[in-house]
Amino acid sequence: MSIAAAIRITSPNEERVIERAAEFAQQQNTTLYIVSIVRELPHGAQTDEERELVQHNLELIAKQGASPVFQEGDDIPHALLVVARAFGVRTMFVQSGRTGPLGRSVAEQLLYLNPPFEIVIVGSE
Repeated sequence: MSIAAAIRITSPNEERVIERAAEFAQQQNTTLYIVSIVRELPHGAQTDEERELVQHNLELIAKQGASPVFQEGDDIPHALLVVARAFGVRTMFVQSGRTGPLGRSVAEQLLYLNPPFEIVIVGSE
């Protein structure tokens, strides 16, 4: 079984969730995957600023010894569920954050899918 953290690879605010997931994976002595659902592979970045953020986040991921996973898709919660099943995830870290359809965050939408793993919500501060 493995640990995962769901991030937006083009976001400047992902360090906290990556670090928390890395600490937990180290305590559990297991593999850590950092998962990002993107509209278009390889990483969904369209502007120079987004490409810089992708590079920054990839450096954070490498620093923690984690493996980045990119999955193309529009339905983020469903895509996270598919990736988690494929990689044997038992715990997924998700940042609390912006809401999506029906005013629900990605974490809330993921919970409604009744995932076969634990979800740890990481606050922004």
